[in-house]
Amino acid sequence: MTSEALVREAIDAFNRADRAAVERLLAPDFELHSPLSDMRGSPYEGHDGAYLWFDDLSENFAGLETTIDEVVDVRGDRVLGLGRARVAGRTSGLDYEQPVALVIDVADSRIRRIWVMFDHEEARQRAAELG
Repeated sequence: MTSEALVREAIDAFNRADRAAVERLLAPDFELHSPLSDMRGSPYEGHDGAYLWFDDLSENFAGLETTIDEVVDVRGDRVLGLGRARVAGRTSGLDYEQPVALVIDVADSRIRRIWVMFDHEEARQRAAELG
């Protein structure tokens, strides 16, 4: 499976809240860095971290759907997904759309690391800089 196909399959599984896809799509040493992980003080790690991330999103948002419009191959093991997220706030009740960018590292046809950002240009720059 190509990295682009993997990213698109993972986004589809995320939008369907398909928790069963976690072990198939994510590496055991998976890490997710996002504004929510920044708030908790550490990245979400491993499959259990991915499940916790799903729970935290569900707790904070009444609805969340991500669309990736463009996938850019940064290097052999890293892709950049650019798109938007439609969000429904749980507490505020506000619905809004915002840019979303995902820097994704792939290893052995599974997602190893994700950085979630809300600025496409910043994500392009960070995708080239991250170790």
